[in-house]
Amino acid sequence: MNSISQTLGLAIGWLMIAWVALQTMVVAVKSVVSRGKWKQRYLAEKEDFRRRVEATARAARASKAIFDWSGWRPFRVSAVVDEASDVRSFYLTPENGQPLAPFGPGQYLTFRLPAPGSNTPLVRCYSLSDRPRQDYFRVTIKRVRSNKNGDNVFGRGSGYFHEHVHVGDVLDVRAPAGTFMVDPLAPEPIALVGAGIGITPLVSMLEAIVHSGKRREVHAIFGFRNSCEHPFKDRLAAIAAENPNVRLHASYSAPLGQDVLYRDYSHSGRVTLDRVREVLPSNNFRFYLCGPGQLMESLVPALWEWGVPESHVQFEAFGPASVKSARHAASKVQPCRVQFERSGKSATWDGSMNSLLECGEATGVKLISGCRAGSCGECLTAIRSGTIETIKEPGIAVPAEHCLTCISVPASDLVLDA
Repeated sequence: MNSISQTLGLAIGWLMIAWVALQTMVVAVKSVVSRGKWKQRYLAEKEDFRRRVEATARAARASKAIFDWSGWRPFRVSAVVDEASDVRSFYLTPENGQPLAPFGPGQYLTFRLPAPGSNTPLVRCYSLSDRPRQDYFRVTIKRVRSNKNGDNVFGRGSGYFHEHVHVGDVLDVRAPAGTFMVDPLAPEPIALVGAGIGITPLVSMLEAIVHSGKRREVHAIFGFRNSCEHPFKDRLAAIAAENPNVRLHASYSAPLGQDVLYRDYSHSGRVTLDRVREVLPSNNFRFYLCGPGQLMESLVPALWEWGVPESHVQFEAFGPASVKSARHAASKVQPCRVQFERSGKSATWDGSMNSLLECGEATGVKLISGCRAGSCGECLTAIRSGTIETIKEPGIAVPAEHCLTCISVPASDLVLDA
C-alpha cells in the first residue's frame, strides 16, 4: 500500500512539475509571440510614419517650388495609348535611365514643345495620370480642336502631342510641380470629383491610395458625355470591383444608344451638388475637384454653402478657366488703371476680363504666356507699383513683388514691368 501511495505521489508530483513547466512555456511563448507582434506593429507604424513624413515633405517642397531637378530634362516617349475619343496617354522614361523620385499624386509636368512657324517654344502643363513609379511618368492629354482659322491658342499644345509626338521622340520636361495633391496615407474619407479630362490628376490620386493598401473610404464621382469620352473606363471599374472601400459613380450627360445605365454609367446628367449629396452619406469628406472652369465655379462655392470647410475643398481648374474665391467673386470691382510700363500702354480695368494677361493682350501688349492657368510660370511679371489679387492658388512659388498675369487681377492702380 505504501508502495502504491509513494508511486502515486511521485506521479502527481511529476504531473504538477510538468504542468508548471508547461504553463511557464506557454507564458514564454506568449511573450515571444507578443514581442513579435509588437515588433511587427512597431515596424509597420514606423514605416507608415516615415511615408507620411515623406508625403508632407513633398507637399512642402511643392509649395516652395523645390523640384527634384532644375530646368529641363530629356524624356523619351516609350509608349502612346489611346484611352478614349481624342484622349491619349503618353508614357515617358528618363533618357539617363535613373530612377524617378516620388511625386505628389495630383501634380503635373511642364513641357517645352516646338512651335511650328515660331521661334518661341510652346510651354504647357499636363497632369500626371498614374501613381508615382520609378521607371516612367504618364500624362493623359485630350486634344482640343482648333477653331476654323486654326488659331485656338488653347489647342496648340494638345494638338502638337496628338499630331507630332510619337514613340521614340524626346521631349524637354520640368520636374513634377503643383500644390494640388493628396496624401495617400491619410485616413480621412475622400471624395474625388471631376469631369472629362479633369479626372487625370484624380486617377493618379486614386491609384496611389489603392496602391498604399490603406482601407480609406473613397468616392470617385466622375462625369463624361458618354462611353466614347470615358478614359480609363475598364481600369476604374476594376479598381472599384477589387476594393470594397472604393465606390465609383459615373455620370453621362449625353449617353449613346449602346450605353447601358448601371452597366456603363450610374447616373444620367451632369455632376452637380445634388448628385454629390445623393451619393455621399454626409459632407464629412475631404474633397478634391478638377474639371472645366464652369463646373468648378458652380460646384466649389456650392460645397462651401453645404457646410464643407474651405480647408477641406481642394480644386484645380484646367486650361484658361480658374476658380475665383468666394470673397473675390462676391466683391464689387473697383475700376482702376493698369499701366504696362515697358510697352508704354495702359488700360482701365473694369472687371470684364478674367486676368491681367487677357487685359494686356486686349491692349496690344505682347505678354509671354504658357499654360494660362497659373502652373508653368512663363507669365511671371514684376510689379512696379500697386497690388494684385490671385483668382486661384498658383502651382509654383511666386517671388515677392511679382505676379502670374494669367491668374492675377488688379486690386488697385497697377504698374507692371511689361
